[in-house]
Amino acid sequence: MHRLLPRDARPAWSVMDLDALAHNVRVIRAMLRPSDRFYAVCKNNAYGCGTSETARVMLQAGADAFAVSDPEDAQRIRAAGVDAPILLYASTCPDMADAVADLGLIATVHDFASLDALSRVRKPVQVHVEVDCGYGRLGFTPDEWPTAFAQLRAAPGLSVVGLYTHLASVETAAAVSQQAQLFQRAADAAETAGFSDLERMAASSRVMLGYPELNLNAVNPGRMLYGMVEDPWRHHADLRPVVKAIKSRVLQVKTIPASFPMDDPRHAAAPGTLRTAVIAFGFKDGLPREPAGGTVLVRGRRARIIGLRATEHTIIDVTDIPGVAVGDEVVVVGAQGAEEISGHEAVSMYRMAMIELLPRMTLNTLRVYEGAEAGIS
Repeated sequence: MHRLLPRDARPAWSVMDLDALAHNVRVIRAMLRPSDRFYAVCKNNAYGCGTSETARVMLQAGADAFAVSDPEDAQRIRAAGVDAPILLYASTCPDMADAVADLGLIATVHDFASLDALSRVRKPVQVHVEVDCGYGRLGFTPDEWPTAFAQLRAAPGLSVVGLYTHLASVETAAAVSQQAQLFQRAADAAETAGFSDLERMAASSRVMLGYPELNLNAVNPGRMLYGMVEDPWRHHADLRPVVKAIKSRVLQVKTIPASFPMDDPRHAAAPGTLRTAVIAFGFKDGLPREPAGGTVLVRGRRARIIGLRATEHTIIDVTDIPGVAVGDEVVVVGAQGAEEISGHEAVSMYRMAMIELLPRMTLNTLRVYEGAEAGIS
């Protein structure tokens, strides 16, 4: 696999399975009615999988549109030659309204400042309205809904195409039900103000999986697309990991001298017998510095990580793995031989949510794309 990397590249890379991505999109599409709008969420450079490289695959597999939280991700989609609608979540300040309008996106109106700024843009702008139903983050609160919808109705340059919210505490059915009722009130308030046939969207990945009645007529899954759904939600649908592997190579192998004051239990128990390898992967590559512990794969066997991860290096114990040599491939996440470290196991090792851990590593390493979809035109 390292031969697919540039000759001058540092040996730290991730492998993306575009066939798995297309499969996941088709699974999500099958959960919807043909008329439902399917926004594929590409936040954080498609959760570290690469927006430019994945957008066309998702569109051809069944997505209708995209949702991003950074104008740069929208620009990546356009640079890939994709002209599908793009919803920009609330992520810019009012003074960027003209720039957002120039990108031709569906903008988000989430408060009166954004409403005022977008209404003064000298061109028509499509908008989604974000309402806060209990998350406490962005969006108009219930007491603001009547005034907000009245002002939106009076803004001639704004075309309101949808209404959305993000739900909190999705593990608790009672909390979801309460927020869903508030969202229905918001939809009713919009209709009272004269808005009809709006896209109504409250279903991100876990809501889609646990509360399919809230799919309404638009959905915006993110982690489902990339197979980054954790327990208990991951067993609700046949989703495959798009991050197939995260890899490095061995830079050095040596036996630690008995006289070294190295803080390691194996070295302390039998000085002079510990054989280590240093790999080109550290916390600059997204591998958390703490907590200590964890394993990687080398020569098809598990190797213990020694101590904390450094900036660009990690030390592993290869005492019991014969023949480890400089240049050997090391798997941080993925399979090698009969062994595998899944994304779910990595989450347990490093005590970090999957949608944080995997993107940290894939965003900071070179990405290699595999599968029949990798040659999509």
